[in-house]
Amino acid sequence: MATIALLVAVFTVIALFEVPKILEKGLWREFLVFSVLLLFGFTLSVLLALEVRLPSPVKGIRSLMNPILRLLGIHTHLS
Repeated sequence: MATIALLVAVFTVIALFEVPKILEKGLWREFLVFSVLLLFGFTLSVLLALEVRLPSPVKGIRSLMNPILRLLGIHTHLS
């Protein structure tokens, strides 16, 4: 539970440090992207802290890349 509290504190400090700068400049799209990435990172960090088993992104990347590599005529041992 202390790990979760530490994660909340760290992500809060990051947000408090970065968000005012972004909003001061009126960078609304950047604020949206920053918020989504921060939330995604926080969620993954909490899941890892809770020892939830997360799937590897390698299978998804392979399924996206193999057709592209075949179109380019590049054959790998993973195809």
